[in-house]
Amino acid sequence: MANPDETQPIRHKKQNKALLVVISIIVGGLIIACGVYFFWLRPLLNTPLGDPFDSTLENSAEVVSTGQNAEKGTIGSNNAVCGDEDEWLVLVVGIDYREGDYLYGLADAIRIVRVDFTKPELNVVALPRALFIENPGPRLDVDTPILLNQSYFFGTSGMGHFSGSGYGAGALAETLQINFDIGIDHYLVVDFAAFKNFIYLIGGVQINLPEPIYITESEGPYFPAGVQILDGEKALQFARARAYSSDNIRINNQTLLLQAIFQRLQDPEVLKYLPDLLDSISNMILTDVSLADMQTAICLVDKLSSDSINFYNPDSDLIETGREFIPSMGKEMDIFYWDQALTDWIKASLWVE
Repeated sequence: MANPDETQPIRHKKQNKALLVVISIIVGGLIIACGVYFFWLRPLLNTPLGDPFDSTLENSAEVVSTGQNAEKGTIGSNNAVCGDEDEWLVLVVGIDYREGDYLYGLADAIRIVRVDFTKPELNVVALPRALFIENPGPRLDVDTPILLNQSYFFGTSGMGHFSGSGYGAGALAETLQINFDIGIDHYLVVDFAAFKNFIYLIGGVQINLPEPIYITESEGPYFPAGVQILDGEKALQFARARAYSSDNIRINNQTLLLQAIFQRLQDPEVLKYLPDLLDSISNMILTDVSLADMQTAICLVDKLSSDSINFYNPDSDLIETGREFIPSMGKEMDIFYWDQALTDWIKASLWVE
């Protein structure tokens, strides 16, 4: 395995193909980013809603920081409106594993969320799961090259290929550190069950589609144009719909869904029950966010507005489609090549002026 010091950004290769749809289930990461905001709200109120449903994850604080954070000069800052740090970088991951114990799972949605305690502001940057990675880090024992989302999979406790801390999230964070020079402060991982349950518990969401959305090429529009209410299952299906749409269109649809969730949470009748709702799903979320960290974030909640939450998705000129043999899969796979331009874009989006 190559030394991390020898890692250089991979030069993208020009292909005469249309951009293939390779990023599935992006919404998981968006909902996780939303979950960072939601999860911190739960101690604010103490209005009982009823007995929470049984949780399926016993050790929700399994993930711990790797201590690889870049020097940002934020500790002990006098500029923060809350706490003593100017910012956090939170790795938010949506996984496809459905068993609820987080033993395995591919990172089907990957987001880096910068929490700015000085403005305050959240910047959410999307990363394609199929980014081509030649060096995931010296502590991840896997044949290379791999896809970016595989660094989470091989790092999970079920696979056991990562010798560092944090399991899958720690392995993915180390890959991001080595390849993109991004140091992660905290992790938040969610599966589809947690997402669907949360949508059910807030009573569904309302969306207004300008155009119909298809699920498969052989079926008619599953989501017609116009106003409609989505429950948990429909919301997940909507987020995953990919037929006849590009990645950018699908990501835009998922942003529409996230905006609908925020709008729903602004309803006072939903907001007053939100802490208890979050108690109901908190044990289904894998995170290293401590109680002290949570209290710092609680301070920030009242200072955030919908206008201070920004989403950034890479354009096609930053990532180009290709095919490479992936040893862990034993076959050629569709991948995204990238170069220093993507790294520069990630940093510019996280620290946008």
